[in-house]
Amino acid sequence: MKKLTKLGVASFSIFVLNVYSQTIVKADENVNTSTPVALASSAGQANSSSSSTSSVNAQQDGNSTVASNVTPTTEEATSTSNTANTSVSENGRESNTRAVTPKNGNIIDEGGYVNVEGQPAFSSEDGKNVTYSYTVAYQAMHSSDHGQSVSDLAIRIPNLPNAKVDFTLVGTRDAKESPISVNVPMKLINFDDENRLYPTVIPRAEELEAGKIPFIVGFKGYGAYGGVDESKITSYSIFTVFSKSQAVRVNVTLPLEEAKKIKYLPIDTRMDWKSSQEGGGSYEEGSQNLQDYKNHQVGVYNENGEFSYGGLENPSLIDDSYVQNGHLIRSVSNPSTYITPNNGDWTRIPHDININPETFFNYVKTFNLKYNPVVSYYASEFEDMADQDVSAFYQGNVLVDYVIKDSSQSIKSTYTDTPLTSIYGMDGALKTYDISKNNKERPEFIIFNGQTYHLVGVSTTSAPEYGLMKEGTTQVVYEYVKEELSTVTPAPTFIPPVIPAQKPVQSSQNEDIKVNSIEEQSSNHKEISKPQLDQDLANQSEVSPEQGQLPNTGNSNTPFFSFLGSLVGIFGFALLKKRKSER
Repeated sequence: MKKLTKLGVASFSIFVLNVYSQTIVKADENVNTSTPVALASSAGQANSSSSSTSSVNAQQDGNSTVASNVTPTTEEATSTSNTANTSVSENGRESNTRAVTPKNGNIIDEGGYVNVEGQPAFSSEDGKNVTYSYTVAYQAMHSSDHGQSVSDLAIRIPNLPNAKVDFTLVGTRDAKESPISVNVPMKLINFDDENRLYPTVIPRAEELEAGKIPFIVGFKGYGAYGGVDESKITSYSIFTVFSKSQAVRVNVTLPLEEAKKIKYLPIDTRMDWKSSQEGGGSYEEGSQNLQDYKNHQVGVYNENGEFSYGGLENPSLIDDSYVQNGHLIRSVSNPSTYITPNNGDWTRIPHDININPETFFNYVKTFNLKYNPVVSYYASEFEDMADQDVSAFYQGNVLVDYVIKDSSQSIKSTYTDTPLTSIYGMDGALKTYDISKNNKERPEFIIFNGQTYHLVGVSTTSAPEYGLMKEGTTQVVYEYVKEELSTVTPAPTFIPPVIPAQKPVQSSQNEDIKVNSIEEQSSNHKEISKPQLDQDLANQSEVSPEQGQLPNTGNSNTPFFSFLGSLVGIFGFALLKKRKSER
């Protein structure tokens, strides 16, 4: 009996222990309950020893899953959960990654950590250089006890020998953490500069007004800052003690001839150091490099076993498959780096999109922040603490052609209105062109092969005479028509008849001649017809150019004088006969 009793007690003990073990496992799976309080001690030990076990955690948590117990604070997170964030969870079942804030949870999501937004590249006023521009916004991961934090930001660009890089602080905070837009050039100081101030954090608005200089830290000569090869990638860093976002403008200027080879110039920004204090970030300060984790590294190992930075190392590898509307849609160096959508607002950073939980770097889960409920962490499970983007150099030109209407026959050589250049101005707006007001570009007529052609307008396939520039060639085509020669019949020229000059009759002529003249006149008068008479009258009315006398101003051969002449002739003839008879 005693043996049976002992056996029963042992069986019951095993049963109770098994139930308790299952309860602990279930509690571990459902960390959104109050059970994690019982695990605070172990969680605290895990956090305190995270630096020594980082390599192990990197392998175990490299394929971390986005948890589903934090509420996104931006529209982008909601969009993500509705589209790309429905994925396979650790237990193989489909789960929606839309965050839900747990009751009494210690994770406070204030948005994303990092966002880089590329601006269109633009040409200098003299056209000799091209500037690629970016706006970089970031905010630190911090905690309520001001202990564990990630407050640095590394900015990396391709190592281009002739590149000139400038930094400008464009967004900071005042003492009340209110956002203040500024425009203050930052001073580059190398990490080993003996004059380097510590900490080189972003100044607040009040400090800027007092004359404090914002610094950007370079790593020339460091070799491999954060594990990144300096010979391939150039690194810079900024640090902050703000609990809210700030912003920096980055300009990379290249000579035009080199820029023509780079349509898309990438930039990588990521937070590198997990620290036990705010504003720090280095091995010397006891910080842990987050690039110990493969899904947070800048590059990856390629098929040849070589570590590669892809398009970040060689921008010519970036083609249009990486870019949409002038911005990256996927990483150019590490597929595990997810892109943060742009919103044009440095005061509010969106969450990442198109997250794959199997490769996503989830800081909250990687470092078990939920297991230390006595501390509140201002962190996000929808942001991998990294972002990339490009500044696009879009080139265009404007050409003018002159053709015969309804044909492709050119009658004048092509005129270059605008040579190949950036289509964006320094203000980020598209440049304009206008040909309509220039007679040199828009001649009213053109002489071609000895023929004159007149302008009739632009062809139906032509670009507008004025407007915004676009990538590629803007072709303006003017049409002309040949001038028509009109056929006009000239009016006949009247040539007046030549009338011989008449010699005056001498008074010494004898009467016989007079009588004969009278007879001839009488005889001729009888033979002249009326039409001929009219013609003679018309001819006599004209001025004879050969006569040195006054012009004839009237007709002397009127009917009356003709009759009188005839009568005198008859009378003279009768008188002559009478005298003959008397003789």
